[in-house]
Amino acid sequence: MKSGSGDDPFAETDADPEPESDDQQDEMAVETESTDVEATTQPDIPYKFRRDSVKQDRKQRPIFIRPEVAERESTFLRNLEDEVGEDVYKTDALEAALVVAMDNPDLVAEELREWGYDWEQSAASR
Repeated sequence: MKSGSGDDPFAETDADPEPESDDQQDEMAVETESTDVEATTQPDIPYKFRRDSVKQDRKQRPIFIRPEVAERESTFLRNLEDEVGEDVYKTDALEAALVVAMDNPDLVAEELREWGYDWEQSAASR
């Protein structure tokens, strides 16, 4: 076949390229390792941006609330948005509130005592 416009311009010109020296192989290994370290030290993408929709990877759980609690929901969301500085999905806000409650059972216990939990014990100790 004739050399010309049909030849691959990116083809190797040497039929038998020189093998890489040990120094070159070590250098490549170091570059690969540092690249791997950089990839693992970068911060994770926040949950808000990893998902395609607010309901992704969530299970729906029914929750029953009293009217006075339902009335506080919109105020809670507005205050939360003011605090965060942007719009917040109600689903995210309520799940975050649940996580905070789970991380602070003492606060939840305090509220439950106001609702009457542990009432008999606290009344008996008076």
